[in-house]
Amino acid sequence: GIGQAALVALTPSGAVRAMVGGRSFARSQFNRVTQARRQPGSAFKPFVYLAALESGLTPDDVLVDEPVRIGDWRPSNFSRRHQGAITASTALAKSINTVAVKVGERAGRGRVITTARRLGLSGNFKATPSLALGVGEVSLLELTAAYGPFANGGSGVWAYGIEEIRDGAGNSLYRRGGSGPGRVVANVHVAGINAMLSAAVSNGTGRAAKIGRPQGGKTGTSQNFRDAWFIGYTADLVAGVWMGNDNARPMNKVTGGGAPARLWRDVMGGDHD
Repeated sequence: GIGQAALVALTPSGAVRAMVGGRSFARSQFNRVTQARRQPGSAFKPFVYLAALESGLTPDDVLVDEPVRIGDWRPSNFSRRHQGAITASTALAKSINTVAVKVGERAGRGRVITTARRLGLSGNFKATPSLALGVGEVSLLELTAAYGPFANGGSGVWAYGIEEIRDGAGNSLYRRGGSGPGRVVANVHVAGINAMLSAAVSNGTGRAAKIGRPQGGKTGTSQNFRDAWFIGYTADLVAGVWMGNDNARPMNKVTGGGAPARLWRDVMGGDHD
């Protein structure tokens, strides 16, 4: 079953609005939002597709979902089936692994890593064929912040928890300065990713996260159901959910499109002022 869960919600500029580091602080002080590093699985794919958009792919380009072989490695789809010719947008929405690998190879593994780093992922990513399937480890906070540019029009996001500190007399001792790394994604590519990630919620693997207003998001499930993720955003908030076991024991068929997407919907579906 699911041993642990964590959630973080940020404004599109990086202010942390909610953080739940685990099921019980009394039982475990380990903060799974900031301290745990886990495999994002398909929740990494937006960075693969972004790298490809930046090297000429468009969401409407047709790609072929078919058996793929790179050296001795053969990635398989979650469904174990192949859909043939589909658009890049549909491939991301339905989280088709074979196409993600093709897209990553087309962009170039080095470019995929550079793109992920530019959006704030600091993991030790290796330029192996499986890079596109999210085998490089990330923290939930980092991964959620890296979706921030999709929500805010392309600016890099540094998550922060403290805006200002005042003393007893009301004098400001600290005030946060600066606004992050500036623009990291061009407008046209933000639009492309937004179109694709809204499709992932409206008719892809993220349907359980639907809240009935404009949103984008992506599911992720690492190998053997060890990690299940949903990272998504509206114009007001970017939020990420992770579920798994601390010892990386497989869960019982829990996928990102199941419990994490539903929890995301329950948290984000209310009215936020």
